[in-house]
Amino acid sequence: MDISRLDTPLYVPWYRKPERPETPPYTISTLLTSTGAQFKCTACFPWAPESLDILWDGHAAHQPELISSWKITAKKWMGAIAVGGKGRLFVFPKLATGRPFSVALTEPNMQIDNVAWAISSNSPLDPLIVFTVTSVILIFNVNSRSIVGQLRGHGGPITSLSVHPAQPNLFCTTSRDFTTRIYDLALEPVQVPNNPHWLPLLEPSLAGPAHGLHMCEPEGQGIGQCVAVLAGGRSGGHKATVLCSAFHPSQPLIATGGVDRAVKIWRIPPAVFSPPDEPRIAREDKPLFSTDLLHKARVESVYWLADDILVSRSAEALMRKNPDIVQDIYYEEGTGSILVYLHLAWPGYITREGITAVVWQWLSLNRFFPPGKVPQKVMRGTASDYRNSESFKVLSAYHLPMTTPDFHVYRSITHDPILLIPIGKTIRLFNISQFRPRTPPKFPGDDLAYLTDRMQLQEGEGQSPTQGSSRPRAGEDAETTGGPRDDAEDPEDTVADSQKAATTNYPLPAPLAFLFEAIEGWNIDVGPSRGGPTEIPDIAACEVGCDGGVIVGTGDDTLFIWQLQE
Repeated sequence: MDISRLDTPLYVPWYRKPERPETPPYTISTLLTSTGAQFKCTACFPWAPESLDILWDGHAAHQPELISSWKITAKKWMGAIAVGGKGRLFVFPKLATGRPFSVALTEPNMQIDNVAWAISSNSPLDPLIVFTVTSVILIFNVNSRSIVGQLRGHGGPITSLSVHPAQPNLFCTTSRDFTTRIYDLALEPVQVPNNPHWLPLLEPSLAGPAHGLHMCEPEGQGIGQCVAVLAGGRSGGHKATVLCSAFHPSQPLIATGGVDRAVKIWRIPPAVFSPPDEPRIAREDKPLFSTDLLHKARVESVYWLADDILVSRSAEALMRKNPDIVQDIYYEEGTGSILVYLHLAWPGYITREGITAVVWQWLSLNRFFPPGKVPQKVMRGTASDYRNSESFKVLSAYHLPMTTPDFHVYRSITHDPILLIPIGKTIRLFNISQFRPRTPPKFPGDDLAYLTDRMQLQEGEGQSPTQGSSRPRAGEDAETTGGPRDDAEDPEDTVADSQKAATTNYPLPAPLAFLFEAIEGWNIDVGPSRGGPTEIPDIAACEVGCDGGVIVGTGDDTLFIWQLQE
């Protein structure tokens, strides 16, 4: 088929156009402010009337009565935005054009840190909002506008919240207690612990949540139950606070990242998808993949881009020049030309940049999940997998400015992965598929002259001393040769000199490029206030909703909504 003969040109979406138009793809449509409330996190209703075909592996799509009712429910709540603030949870229907409602917390000074939409498989027509306050999980039913579940189990504040894309009754929380917990909304909280017996004890263990077991007190009330714990510790888990998690789109896998600079990929225990008759937590302490070689600082975000490709983002890397001086520290710097760029684009901002975004490939997916074969029931990697594995390949890496407060990636089957970076009153958009490969480091073996210059033939190895040398031959002392007798050489100095001569100074790896310079993106601005506040706050967090048609952002007491123009 000759494309040149077509009368109508082929449609090219905005994120694939080679030329950037003057007008941005998204324009501001709504700007809301609240007096006394501070917005921190948002979550857009993630499903559409056709989403029932992929939820719960498509089993719910075979029920005609459920299909018609689901379409009504999805149309009712499409465009709804859940916003977590200080002391209150807000729900804005229809992209904030409908009448909002809220639920107040028992303590007005408490802050909602994370929020997400979920659905219980027992009642799929009742959308739920899961949000966290310190170490407590609350579940809100938007139809009845009431709290239907309250759970606890973490031994520290919860740092992130994520929902399974195909099993919306499963959600995951990470915490400062070094663990990751997976909950099922189709089950009820455990009231009596059911822990295993650990020898030499003859009674159930009372180790508690820190070791991936039930607590001695009731887990909570309403709906929801912890079904799996990815424990931390030296055996293979995180050794510090866990900051982020992401479910795999199709495989029983979940990726996590934390303060220990490690990115880990865990297999979700099979008991999570087939709960036993008696409630028992599935405990896992050895991931299928773990490495701290990707980043030099804490890992704050991780996302799946494909079956074996991920993108992760780390904080600025704090380096030390002199190990003997504690205060002699600095942040890792990248290219120097970003200083002028950022000063011109956003005056007044700190221009040091050390945050890194890395797109990398996990090389062991087919080893654990071979194509066309049933995965093993017992899946356990080797020590080289869960102890700083090198089974990965860096595809692309860039530096980000240190003023970046958030990092969001939107991924869809029919959409290229889009990266959103809020900075000031602007959101920078990038198409991740347009990232360039990282420049490989120069290997010394590529330069024969470099190796030839470093070749030194030691004396006494088939070579006689050169003429005029002051060192005596074997069997002669300094007196017979006419030279002065030297004192005995220090053995430590001899070893140090030999080690210094044998050291090879490899070339440094190529520095990372600055994303804002290397890749052309889009600027999504706030625009005119349209009668809103005189001073618009900076955008602190943002995300994409409505199948890529809407961008929602928050900043202090302001809610921003942009709509796609195409």
